[in-house]
Amino acid sequence: MKATVACIPCMMRQAFLAARHCGGDPTLHKQVLDEAMRRYLALEDPLGITPGELSQVAYEACRDVMGVHDPYLHEKRSCNEKVMELYPELKARLDQSADPLADALLLAMAGNIIDLGIDQPYDLTEDVIKQMDRGFDVQELEQFRHALSGAKSILYLADNAGEIGFDRLLIEVLGPDRVTLMVKAGPIVNDAMLADAQQVGLTDIVRVVDTGSNYFGFPWHIVSRQAREQFRTADLVISKGHANFETVSELGPEEHSGIWYLLKVKCEDVAIAVPAASLGDVVLISHATVKAGRAPATGD
Repeated sequence: MKATVACIPCMMRQAFLAARHCGGDPTLHKQVLDEAMRRYLALEDPLGITPGELSQVAYEACRDVMGVHDPYLHEKRSCNEKVMELYPELKARLDQSADPLADALLLAMAGNIIDLGIDQPYDLTEDVIKQMDRGFDVQELEQFRHALSGAKSILYLADNAGEIGFDRLLIEVLGPDRVTLMVKAGPIVNDAMLADAQQVGLTDIVRVVDTGSNYFGFPWHIVSRQAREQFRTADLVISKGHANFETVSELGPEEHSGIWYLLKVKCEDVAIAVPAASLGDVVLISHATVKAGRAPATGD
């Protein structure tokens, strides 16, 4: 999806939140905002790129002005620790589940509440339980089961640190031997990197690769040639979270046809882009359904 006018104030808010997180005084924070706006105005077509690429402007302005390479490092490590404290209990719950795949998908989706870039409050334990009880709002679960049954190789595009502890539970159900996890090559907000995958034990059970960049999501023209090849050759791609949806949904069938989106809808523009979705919905939907703009057939 392309950025909209609503993405501009969101981008500036992200610049402010990141600057404030780095510390310093309001004078420095204003310098970050001024620099972010200067870079925005220098873009040739700011609404011709994805929201993730527009957000990149905010964080690069903050990094260059504040001189902080990875401002969310401590929070990422803390989130990973908290999630792994819950892991044994959640693993036991999956072991007793009548439908481990559906419950693992919901657990992975519950982890998507951890998003430091938009600064929304959450209670990890309580919100996970609520999400498990609520289920999906928009889903093509039976179609996903069918696609999964024929997939010998799965590329899993990770989203945030902390959240990847929940992803581990899903990956264990999918079958780690056929999964490759893709993380970011450099820091951007709390997006997962190799160190986060190591901290939650994913490097012990799956192959972990990176996008070759620190850009939000998976912008095709920015990620590395190796990342694009991994994407093309996987039988099935699971695209997790907002930024991955915003960028991957720009792709056509020539890049990949077997893409599945797993995300919580956190803004109105994404709700418009996801058929039948509303703000706050939890979604499992295919790339084909998104591109066709049709309401998903649940198959239930």
